[in-house]
Amino acid sequence: MLNIFKNLAMQFYSSGLYNKTIINSFVQIGALTADDYLEITGDKYVAPNA
Repeated sequence: MLNIFKNLAMQFYSSGLYNKTIINSFVQIGALTADDYLEITGDKYVAPNA
């Protein structure tokens, strides 16, 4: 999909429209990967406890 979603998430995060919680939720549903989370936020992805 040419990383369109990832690029939009990066732009929205950089502009303050998205925060780490929102990016985290995208990883949880599979729209982004843990590596994407690291690239976007600069922090390692930590999966929530079940």
